[in-house]
Amino acid sequence: MKRALLVVAFAGYAWAQSELLSLAYSHNHELKALESELSALEKEVDLSKIWENPTLNLGVNDIFLREPLIRNQEAQNEAISLSQKIPLGGKLDIKESIALQDVAIKKLELQTKKLEMQQEIATLEQTYVRITQDLALVAKYEKILEDLKNAHLAYNTTSAHYVDTLNNTILQKNLSIEKKTLLKEKASLERKLESILATSMPEWHAKEGLLSYGLSDEEKRLEKAPKLQLQNLQSTKELLNLRYEKATKIPDVTISLGYNRRQGRDDYAFLGFEIPLPIYGKENLSIQKAKLTHSASEQSVLNTQKQLLFELKDELLNKELQYDKIALSKEVLHENQKMYEVLQSTALSQNDALLSLLNVLTQMLEAQKQINANTFAYNESIIKIYTLLGEPL
Repeated sequence: MKRALLVVAFAGYAWAQSELLSLAYSHNHELKALESELSALEKEVDLSKIWENPTLNLGVNDIFLREPLIRNQEAQNEAISLSQKIPLGGKLDIKESIALQDVAIKKLELQTKKLEMQQEIATLEQTYVRITQDLALVAKYEKILEDLKNAHLAYNTTSAHYVDTLNNTILQKNLSIEKKTLLKEKASLERKLESILATSMPEWHAKEGLLSYGLSDEEKRLEKAPKLQLQNLQSTKELLNLRYEKATKIPDVTISLGYNRRQGRDDYAFLGFEIPLPIYGKENLSIQKAKLTHSASEQSVLNTQKQLLFELKDELLNKELQYDKIALSKEVLHENQKMYEVLQSTALSQNDALLSLLNVLTQMLEAQKQINANTFAYNESIIKIYTLLGEPL
């Protein structure tokens, strides 16, 4: 990165993560949108408890078209009334519960998004470590091959021996291609990180090697996984919606109170009640729909639980697999290093030994790159497990 400095640190991994996450939490636009939505839903809780506004009615009867402003004839009257809808069946209490549930859901969505961001940033950080390590390997082996070619040519001055260095040159060109690819990946990763943070990158620290793993009873912890909790909250909300639809079978009552002033006759007050008649069965259909929606949400909870359990077991197995592959790759590297030491003494004077030495160098390079790749895959699984269970890194 232009401003980023990758420092190998064997301590302070959590500090580095929280530093980047703190920037993301402060600047990321998606998080800001979720926070604004949460504030709006909190206002909805207060709104859900408020009755509908009363209705003021003003009326004038018997307006004569020829003399519309005349108001002194008998039977002409003016009226004023006030109507108020009174909710029955505990609908407002249920609406408040639904609003509170929406707030809880949005809070969990915000928490889940932050966990996903934690996973994405941690994975990108580990990718950055792998790329940096691979670039260092390429630079190391480029120097080894260059020194080996120069030493071989200095030891063998005839033109026939120059042909034997072609394999060396080909290896160097392949390393150059790999270096360009890695630099392109590194630049893309830097842009990706800046897009997540929505600000310029600071100096940051990353830990090489295997991440520590301190979790146990993972399947039991899965019961509190954010994604599963979110699905449970959605199901609870659908149950509240079902209660609300059942409550609508008790119609709300609108009470009207008014006063009529009449010309040439006594004034009078009036009181009215307005009750909608549930005769078309709309309420029953709404209840049936709410029941089906709630049933679907319960199935979604079970489906989410099974999916998360599969993901958890898969990542746990992958973690162990990558750990074993790292150990095996280190053994392969160790054996190749022993062969390299044996061939070094004769490689400059014997063409066959030089070819074998180049092959061993290639195998050593691949083994070290494989260790880097397996280390990344191991750490990625740990990051996924922690995120899946809602645990901070």
